[in-house]
Amino acid sequence: MNERVMQFRLGMFVIVAGLVLTMLVVWFGESPQLLRERGYIRVHYSEAPGVQQGVAVRKSGIRVGEVVDIVFDDRPNQPDGVLVTLALESQYKIRKGSIPKLTRSLIGDVTVDLLPGEGEGLLETSSSPTDAPIIEGEVATDPSKALQAATRVFENAGDTLKTIQEAAAGLSKLSASAGKLDGFLDTWSTTGKDLSTASVGIRSFIDENQAGVKKTLKNIQEVSDSLNSTLDAPTQDALKTAIAKLSTASGRLDGALADASPLMKDLGSAVDRTPTTDLGQTIRRINRIASDMELLSNALRNKQGGLNTAGSLQRLLTQGDLYENLNTMAVSANQALAQLRLALVSFREFADKVSRNPGAIAKGALQP
Repeated sequence: MNERVMQFRLGMFVIVAGLVLTMLVVWFGESPQLLRERGYIRVHYSEAPGVQQGVAVRKSGIRVGEVVDIVFDDRPNQPDGVLVTLALESQYKIRKGSIPKLTRSLIGDVTVDLLPGEGEGLLETSSSPTDAPIIEGEVATDPSKALQAATRVFENAGDTLKTIQEAAAGLSKLSASAGKLDGFLDTWSTTGKDLSTASVGIRSFIDENQAGVKKTLKNIQEVSDSLNSTLDAPTQDALKTAIAKLSTASGRLDGALADASPLMKDLGSAVDRTPTTDLGQTIRRINRIASDMELLSNALRNKQGGLNTAGSLQRLLTQGDLYENLNTMAVSANQALAQLRLALVSFREFADKVSRNPGAIAKGALQP
């Protein structure tokens, strides 16, 4: 057997094995569902907890399809929710009016049960999931929520039983106290007699002072009438206006106090703090001037409170010759400054000439 024959046989074996494997996959896998004819419908749910692709669709306990797509319902002018696309096998006849109901078990498994429809004819489906008709679905109550509600009911029942037990215990105590009932009734009878006697005394007091009570009530009525006549409509309006003005004035006063708060803060602050308001800065300058004046007055006074004649300022004020000497010194200084100014002008002119013609310095020195 040559090499070409071996290659041919090996190729045929691979082809046959591939065909057999393909048939097995088609027969035992998901491909038979693709080969079956199916119709599509879309169901609108307000919520779809636990629904995934591949969830079974059942009718009367028999699987008739599955969920193939789940998207949010973004249609305009429609309530929020989800659109669940169902693929129904065409071999099962679904009556029109059937309602897909989401059912969830306690362990979390979700199925779509088709409730029997009462319409005439079959449920309308489409061969394409994109343009499938849309119907409304229902969502069954979550068993976990029902279990929570039942738990709360049992808790309330327990509280009720506890209340009944407490009431029974109270009745038992009341029965135990029945022996003291006669004494209680006697005490109540005595109390009733005392109340009757007190009522008789109150009645006699009212009869004796009936005229005074009537007069007092009449005075109260007259005072009330006078008050009503005084508080007529104009008076009430004036009173309301006065109250409104008082409220406005109070508001303005609060605003003024709020505006003056920085000034008050400057006035009450320490000496080394810089004021933030104009008035605060002005007061600080006045304080400085007063302090300087105090220092000057202290320098001008002696220990006895009189003028200190031994000081320099005092001598300048009291001795005229010192003032004349200072004046003469000032005049002399002015004259010296004037002469110095002329010298500076001459020197400036000389410097200008030298800067313009430096050779002019040596002309006179070289001449015989």
